[in-house]
Amino acid sequence: MSVSMLTLLMTGCASSSNDSANQETTAPAKADNASSTPAPTKADKPVTISFMHFKSDVTDGVAKIVEQFESKNPNIKVDVQPVKYDDYYTLLKTKIASGDIVDVFTLNAGSQTKLLHDGGYLEDLTGKDFMSNFDANVLKAQATDGKNYIMPVNATPIAVFYNKKIFSDLGLQVPRTYDAMIAAAKKIKEAGKTPFALGWKDNWTLGMWLTRDFPSNTALVEKQPDFFTKLEKGTVKFADNPAAKTVIAHAQDLFSLGNKDQLGVDYNGIVDLFAKGEVGMMYMGTWPLADIQKKNPDLYNTGIGYFPYPFSNDESLNKLEFNPDASLAVNSKSEHKEAAMKFLAFMASKEGGDAWVKNINSLSYVKGASTDIAPAVNDLKPYFDKALTYDSQAFITTTIDWNSQFSQYVQKVFFNKATPEQVIKDLDDWVAKNHK
Repeated sequence: MSVSMLTLLMTGCASSSNDSANQETTAPAKADNASSTPAPTKADKPVTISFMHFKSDVTDGVAKIVEQFESKNPNIKVDVQPVKYDDYYTLLKTKIASGDIVDVFTLNAGSQTKLLHDGGYLEDLTGKDFMSNFDANVLKAQATDGKNYIMPVNATPIAVFYNKKIFSDLGLQVPRTYDAMIAAAKKIKEAGKTPFALGWKDNWTLGMWLTRDFPSNTALVEKQPDFFTKLEKGTVKFADNPAAKTVIAHAQDLFSLGNKDQLGVDYNGIVDLFAKGEVGMMYMGTWPLADIQKKNPDLYNTGIGYFPYPFSNDESLNKLEFNPDASLAVNSKSEHKEAAMKFLAFMASKEGGDAWVKNINSLSYVKGASTDIAPAVNDLKPYFDKALTYDSQAFITTTIDWNSQFSQYVQKVFFNKATPEQVIKDLDDWVAKNHK
């Protein structure tokens, strides 16, 4: 995946001064079928398909893509159902269990896809014509039991946006280690400004950080790449992993250097704060860029930079985090599979891939799709050029929902209601009780 996205990004960056780059996949040569868009289906019988997705932070962008699809397929209407990520999988499983059919929906690769596949709810996409528009390594990485039940749509770096003016005014350098980042944050706070924008009212924002800091420190710093496999088998505990204490200490650092009431401010709130130029740093994927561009074009064009999150004090380990994001699945129980497949075929076409990049500000896995995202993302080009990317999610090989529990327990430390040792003990007790 790294090699293929790397080529794609290098090609895009070379052709546009305002380009950006986002993950590890090859720069696919433009296949003929990748550049063609499905022909309008004027003769088809009118049909409406439902499309439920967890990209509620870019609802308008998804709506524009759907409108583009509908203009090409005038007899297919799409009932778009955006859902906040924190509520998404609960609602999706409730609908499926009750027989409320959602024709097309977003899924994350891994345990969620495996769960729905095992339940018989996912249509097999292996070998479909439109799947040839994706690099074979990407499809292999997203396969379940050797077959593809989801179609890759986009991927994004997860890194740290920073305000260039604040850094320049305070004489700060882009940090390459964890301690350097915290030292910069403290100087920003001493200057009377907010170091970090933290919207931890939305559980996914805290969880997004936690599910990257912890596995990164576990696998790369503590040299326990098989920790989650052993956790699944019950042969290790969080108490056996020094990264657990490290991550709790990191969480305390961020909390003490965040905006006011970060557990009462949501994702949209921190994007607003950052767009106003009032915050030094914001850990996030590329999703806020479209909003920042609308709210503060000058900041978007020249005022922000982007650097890899330095989870450790070993600079050589602090590569660029790059993960798959939303993928698409077709419900095997759908009565409108043909129309649903046409929707996926559009999303897999170059036109669909370009529409995703333009409206979502994220890279598309479609061969030959644009890589023109935003000026700030150009800062990451050296990491793509030198293949200095990694995917921390590859280390999480367990179905145990440790993240939700960790997110809940660590908040107790913020208010002195638990010690780090107690949090770790509570995590181990929870695993022992719920996953025998």
